[in-house]
Amino acid sequence: MDKYIRPTLAEFVGTALYVFVVCLFPPRVEASTILPAGVLQGCVYACLILGPGKISGGYFNPVITASVTLCGGVTVRVALCYFFAQILGGLTGAALSLAILPSDMYSLYLGGSTTLVNGTEPGWGLLAEGILTFILVLTVLMVTVDENKQQLSPLVTGLSIVVGVMAGASLTGGSMNPTRSLGPAVCYSLHQDSSYVWNYHYIYWVGPAAGRWWQPLCLDFFLPPVPENSTHLPCRVWWCSNQREREREREREREREKCL
Repeated sequence: MDKYIRPTLAEFVGTALYVFVVCLFPPRVEASTILPAGVLQGCVYACLILGPGKISGGYFNPVITASVTLCGGVTVRVALCYFFAQILGGLTGAALSLAILPSDMYSLYLGGSTTLVNGTEPGWGLLAEGILTFILVLTVLMVTVDENKQQLSPLVTGLSIVVGVMAGASLTGGSMNPTRSLGPAVCYSLHQDSSYVWNYHYIYWVGPAAGRWWQPLCLDFFLPPVPENSTHLPCRVWWCSNQREREREREREREREKCL
């Protein structure tokens, strides 16, 4: 049970802290706030990968978790635990911001909720979230492929979030994370009876989910073929990243057989 409990708690804590910080200073329509908000989100995400992420892998996002699961990085059971932990973590982080922020400031920020701004059409907002999420998840997976670059994962992931927030803030708020949008929307609705934050909330689930499905196709195209005896899924990410370790393990097994 320990292999489920500790990583799941780490995902819960990491997601809660991430959403809490985001709600304290969300990107707004004013151009002067977009860069600081993007840097803030990227930095806190990188810090959390280095913190609780050392226990769970540091996903804090159902879309990243689903992509890693599809690539064989975690089991379906662990992924389900992560999913519910991330949902609860997002709600907890948003609730903490509701408790801490003054009422006027909380209402001004819409509780950190993500909504369509500047007259963005829902279809284009959906496409924007899909593309930005595609960039984020593809970056995460491709950094994981090369074990010589895995130490750069916090930095590269943080930078991809900075890019996504800055690019999407003036359109959709640059969410790229369903739990980051769900928690603030729920808490803001409890604070102030408003359906505004729910009008196009589906964009922050459908868009990232749609963007995620392109990663396996891209990885299938760019990465080398999987041997016939490989049991890994077609996108090959963890087959490539762990190839050397499996070769070393096979060599150790041969040595043990020789000793016997």
